[in-house]
Amino acid sequence: MVRRVKNRFFSSNTYLLINESDNTCIIVDPGLDEETIEKEIELHGLLPIGIICTHGHFDHTGSVGYLKKKYNNIPYYIHEADLKISQSVNFFLKLAKIEKWIDTAVPDFLFKDKTESLKIGAFNLEVYNFPGHTEGSCIIKWNTNLFSGDIIYKKGLGLNSFPGENKIKLKKSIIRIFEFFSEQDMIFPGHGDSEYLGLIRENNSELSDYLR
Repeated sequence: MVRRVKNRFFSSNTYLLINESDNTCIIVDPGLDEETIEKEIELHGLLPIGIICTHGHFDHTGSVGYLKKKYNNIPYYIHEADLKISQSVNFFLKLAKIEKWIDTAVPDFLFKDKTESLKIGAFNLEVYNFPGHTEGSCIIKWNTNLFSGDIIYKKGLGLNSFPGENKIKLKKSIIRIFEFFSEQDMIFPGHGDSEYLGLIRENNSELSDYLR
């Protein structure tokens, strides 16, 4: 089961991947709203066993430090190419004029390759590096679920002016995503609603224009 938590600050999505046999969960992209994330975990009696971030921006890593401490220093995963960004989130918060200070956490494991397999408890995951939004941006695959961060959305584009974005690489990555994954795979983006990959290709006109 996948539960979406809507962060109240910067309107990003956090996802809880839940193993219903033992109520363990993996937290994907804990944003700037640790209180709401924690409430959702406690409401459903979940036991977090890991944190994975699709990339290093503050609206996807903002609660990592808090949640690691809260849940017995559970392991935190991110791609090594986004390590520097993830450690500079307070600088980016200032750029975005957001009055918040993040207690940054040091990752326990760094993804290094283009494709990696990852087992955490009963969860068998695949991690794919698709650079462009950031150099270390990844898609996390769990069964037919794709957690895409800011690489691809149901509607619109994730382009921004933050340092590290490469529009040429992003375009190539999105084309590869459509070629590599199934149209029946469900995209769970960092912002907005989820949708089947095939329907995104068919209905996201802004994305289609961008890829031409």
